[in-house]
Amino acid sequence: VLAIREKINAAIQDMPENEEIKQLLAGAYLHYFHCLRIVEILKGTEASTKNLFGRYSSQRMKDWQEIVSLYEKENTYLGKAALAVGRLRRAL
Repeated sequence: VLAIREKINAAIQDMPENEEIKQLLAGAYLHYFHCLRIVEILKGTEASTKNLFGRYSSQRMKDWQEIVSLYEKENTYLGKAALAVGRLRRAL
């Protein structure tokens, strides 16, 4: 998880001007689902950086796709989702 946090901290230094991204980054803690949403937003803002093969050449997009991949690699996102559900249950 530490490697993922380091990647996120580096990636947020280079973000496009987008109101929804600003709101996500203003939150206290970015988790897997926030990262997925950022990738979806970047698909719109970075659309012009697609190469001939349909891949993004933007380093910004590559960074966030790598972060999502790191979450999914060891099923880390499942643990994070379980923690979020547990917090939600306690809050109700």
